[in-house]
Amino acid sequence: MKIKITFKFVIAFLALTFVMSELHEIIHTSVGRLICGCWGVRDFNTWGICESCQNNDLAWLSTLAGPVFTFIMIWIGSTYLKIKNSNHQKSFGIALLFANLPFARILNPILTCGDEVSLVHQWIDNLNIASLITLILILLITGFPLFKAYKTIQNKPLGYFLLFLFAPVLIIILTILVVLNTILSKGILSETGLLGSPFLVNVWSLFVLIVFIIFRKHIYKLGEETKL
Repeated sequence: MKIKITFKFVIAFLALTFVMSELHEIIHTSVGRLICGCWGVRDFNTWGICESCQNNDLAWLSTLAGPVFTFIMIWIGSTYLKIKNSNHQKSFGIALLFANLPFARILNPILTCGDEVSLVHQWIDNLNIASLITLILILLITGFPLFKAYKTIQNKPLGYFLLFLFAPVLIIILTILVVLNTILSKGILSETGLLGSPFLVNVWSLFVLIVFIIFRKHIYKLGEETKL
């Protein structure tokens, strides 16, 4: 598939990226709610189980749930990248794969942080070794989908592949960590709303969902010859 990025595709893709990022966090907190019977405190990218549940033997499942969901979405995206598939199917596959931020999953153990490292560190006391093992596991999980995405891109494959790999992570960092979490830390719409999330998270999530619904047909139009 020859890539041709349009402004409307970028809007649809970024909206999908933000939606998938929020779903990742909701999966964490919802599993925690099921296990503990109460919502933990969270912001846009960090979360926790409620204090009364800190010693629950099943609490680790809430940590596992987020990455499992994300890896499943990455692999589902890769299933749309079969050679016989149409360009609009491949376009959706690339969008779904990279909207789930595979580079962020890889980056976490390099920085010795993140869900996966936290889980492995529970069984391996040495943080550096736990991070190395986690990195290897994540590369094994994401390697094939990323290879499929690279092979799907026919024009400037390395350039477009790196763009999709790195740019969404940078945008998430700037938007979520720098801007939105800063606003939330100032107490703006910080009261608890739906699903145990601050109202600001609810408002933002609704906004990006609406944007994606409006522009959703353009998520299929990454290929030059794709028509919907």
